[in-house]
Amino acid sequence: MNNGSRLLSILLKVSEKAANIARACRQNDALFKLLVQEKSEEEKNPRFFRDFKTLADVLIQETIRHDIEIEFPELAKVVQGEENNTFSNAMGESIVVEVCSTIEETTRLLAKVMGSDIDTAELLASEVHKDVQFLDVPVVAELPLDFDIDISDLGIWIDPIDSTADYINGGEKVNGATGIHLSGLRCVTVLIGAYLKSTGMPVLGVINQPFYENVKSIWKGNCYWGFVENDIRKSSIDKEPNDKMIAVISKVEDVGIKSKLLIAGFTLIEATGAGYKILCVALGHADVYILSKNSTYKWDTCGPHALLRSLDGGIIEFQTLINNPDLNYVDIKYVSTTNNFSNSNGLIAYRKFEILQTLKSILCK
Repeated sequence: MNNGSRLLSILLKVSEKAANIARACRQNDALFKLLVQEKSEEEKNPRFFRDFKTLADVLIQETIRHDIEIEFPELAKVVQGEENNTFSNAMGESIVVEVCSTIEETTRLLAKVMGSDIDTAELLASEVHKDVQFLDVPVVAELPLDFDIDISDLGIWIDPIDSTADYINGGEKVNGATGIHLSGLRCVTVLIGAYLKSTGMPVLGVINQPFYENVKSIWKGNCYWGFVENDIRKSSIDKEPNDKMIAVISKVEDVGIKSKLLIAGFTLIEATGAGYKILCVALGHADVYILSKNSTYKWDTCGPHALLRSLDGGIIEFQTLINNPDLNYVDIKYVSTTNNFSNSNGLIAYRKFEILQTLKSILCK
């Protein structure tokens, strides 16, 4: 198996392992209440009055890093994510959360975080060390076996649980006309994206929805992937989108922008989760995701961006389109030379290029 196909297989399997951890934490009430911890002021996303960091976030991130390192040791140092791996237990003790070499060692480490609760630590450690097979991944397309990738040129961004507030609060709100979820567990995603360090462009992306459907009180997931490099494009999504004049936006989008879109005939859907909103565009449920603010980060968009690129779409900078409408569109890049990882110029995520021309005529007046 070529390196590209091999890496994709690993990312899909570890995304499902991540989904298993997220579901295990969410379905155990006692464990779930134990794990929720409020973020420090330095770590808060400014869009939210309250934001949360959970052990599930940290554990998933470190599990993804660990499993990638087993197969591709050279990638371990280029895996970046939203969370730091230091967690404080109820006694105020700071503990570095990591995946140990054995399930027993991981259990003992997690038990320190959870006040010596061996039972729940064993539950989580068993998920971390579980041998997930490709057939366990709920993906609709067969894995391609014939594409390669330059491992030495890769960087990786991960978001272990995108839309943490929905993960914590639950509840489901759906727009009946479009079927797009406005909030709730369906909006929660695990996001993994690989980009080329030489160009900053995303080339391989995985989106896993741990809470896609609830069957007899058991949550089941869904998973999507995309790969693009030069003229090669492969994806688990093959359905062609139809023009719907639907834009997904955040709940805090600028009033003036919303007004222009409404006047132009767009239906606006305010949904949570950047990863979920981009997935809605990839699946053709919406034409575009528009965000004028700097409230998303590289880990939110790298994986979904690769998926869109595999479908001939992309993610460009919102402010560049508005300020320089006559210039070529500028894709978001993922090489960062600072500690500011936000997409500071906002974003426009699209699947069909023609929508950008439409938006230019609407927004640049």
